[in-house]
Amino acid sequence: MDKIEVSGPNAQQIEFWNGEAGSHWSERDDQMSLMLRPLGAEAIALAAPDTGEAVLDIGCGCGDTTLELAVAVGATGRVVGVDISAPMLVTANAKRAQLPAELDGNCSFELADASSHDFTPAVFDLLFSRFGVMFFADPATAFANMRGALKPGGRLAFMCWGPAEQNDWIMVPMQAAREHLPAPEPAEPRAPGPFAFADTDYVSEFLQAAGFTNIEFEPTQPNMRMGNGSSLDKSVEFFMEMGPVSSGLVNQPDAVRSAVRESVRAAIAGSYVDGYVELQGQCWLVTASNPG
Repeated sequence: MDKIEVSGPNAQQIEFWNGEAGSHWSERDDQMSLMLRPLGAEAIALAAPDTGEAVLDIGCGCGDTTLELAVAVGATGRVVGVDISAPMLVTANAKRAQLPAELDGNCSFELADASSHDFTPAVFDLLFSRFGVMFFADPATAFANMRGALKPGGRLAFMCWGPAEQNDWIMVPMQAAREHLPAPEPAEPRAPGPFAFADTDYVSEFLQAAGFTNIEFEPTQPNMRMGNGSSLDKSVEFFMEMGPVSSGLVNQPDAVRSAVRESVRAAIAGSYVDGYVELQGQCWLVTASNPG
């Protein structure tokens, strides 16, 4: 896999997703897929890809949605998955072997920053993303660039997280961990990150600025299923190594890590069922049109 240049307004995100974050996600791809595949299926159903269509999958990560879209559009369609993370695209490319032979040629992956990539103009019917578009430093510019790749009348469909405080899967372990960690710096709510698009007024504003019309939001409250199907302690390790708990543990001594581990274990124990932790989520399904 080629390397991506760490430069431009998204340099911090490029560096992050090509470091431990991208590697850890790839290593836990089975667990992440278990958690996110049902949500991606919901987003794909709303996007309604049709046979023969061309689809651009932004922030495709380890490629699950790209492959599902490839099946939906069939051998006469094509899907291009784009991501900034080289480690995750290695996993995505390996998954292409899962496709039926007749579909292998309709699916490809590109290592690129979609906010500035020089896409061929007006070739895609659908611009899609499952949690891959909340990391742009300048969303209006990024979406304007991506809209240029859509055909006139093409459509946009993506899933993003709602407010963090309505997502128990993130708040429950994080609040438990904070008992033992220094108070974090106040976060800018619209800064690039998982919850940057929680405010629908903000999302409408930058999508309109990017040239999209018919912008609509549909809320969904999924039951998030996390872990690897084994012990509660293994599920605790999942939260210790992924997401904001792991970020808070950087450079912390073993004593602090042990205390966090015990608090997270106590916090999620009541939600542990048959090898998995089940906690509530809140997302937005966003759709819009390209007027041409």
